[in-house]
Amino acid sequence: MRAAAGAARAAVPGGPSQAPAGAPQPAGESGPAGLAAYASRRLGVVLDPATARADESGWDFRVTHIRAVDRTWWILRQPRRPEASEQLAFEGAVLAAVRDRTPVPVPDWRLHTPDLVAYPRLPGEAAGTEDPDTLVYGWSLDPLAHPGHYLEPLARALVAVHTTPLDSPALPAGRGQADPGAVRARIADRLTRARAELPLPAAGLRRWRAWLDDDRLWPGRLTLVHGDVHPGHTLVVRPRSGPPALSGLLDWANADVGDPAADFVDMLYAGGTAVLDRLLEAYRAAGGEVRDGMRAHILARASFLWVHVALRGLDTGRPAWVQTALRRMAP
Repeated sequence: MRAAAGAARAAVPGGPSQAPAGAPQPAGESGPAGLAAYASRRLGVVLDPATARADESGWDFRVTHIRAVDRTWWILRQPRRPEASEQLAFEGAVLAAVRDRTPVPVPDWRLHTPDLVAYPRLPGEAAGTEDPDTLVYGWSLDPLAHPGHYLEPLARALVAVHTTPLDSPALPAGRGQADPGAVRARIADRLTRARAELPLPAAGLRRWRAWLDDDRLWPGRLTLVHGDVHPGHTLVVRPRSGPPALSGLLDWANADVGDPAADFVDMLYAGGTAVLDRLLEAYRAAGGEVRDGMRAHILARASFLWVHVALRGLDTGRPAWVQTALRRMAP
């Protein structure tokens, strides 16, 4: 869930429909023609501004789909705020670290500046989309119908990410020394703030306190995580015959060294426990570590998503999100 991911990033890993004042712009260029000209110069590829199509749904980045004269489609990502620009450095490092490890294609950045990232568009379409008002996902496929084509390769990709050595030369030095307890402490801080600012349900508050206090549920070590694995960030291709198949894993902006359980939460939210259980089964079969209590931990993290969404709504002036989150928290 994008709202939760934005808030969770602030807590451990959104944005308005228009870039706020001060958002980075490529070398003063504006509009499709200016953006295409700027990117063409930097890439050495001729992009056709007449084909530019803006996607304003991203929380941290404005995305433009644009075609080159050789008919190759490109993705241009522009950060909406300076802090989004700053996180590009780590995202690029993560992609460099995982690109040759994952069985699923990931973006191959051909241009990386503080104000623009460009890469050839991966094939396929999103496995689902999120309604911006209700925050409910609509799937473009049945994720359980052919797990060998979607959930199992996704599980193998997650194993590859979670087992990436944290001392990889591609990653910034020092990230591997992150304290597992810090993740838990930041979530506790979020709950403390939410208690002060929101009418939290008593049952939920008891559950979240018990979750935070249960040492058995929390990981003893952190791993590299994607941080925002949901249907909209998984691409699928539809062959002429046969079921849709996973073809890409997008949007690594929330990548971090963190709790591996975080990479299962949005898939649980989007698909329910049946999707979670099948994904965990495939993850274990692919060599991933499924700790005792990990499923319960994921379920608790998923219920806490709505606290993140409510706080995100407060922080961004979206009362509808706050009300939606409070309704979802209700027993």
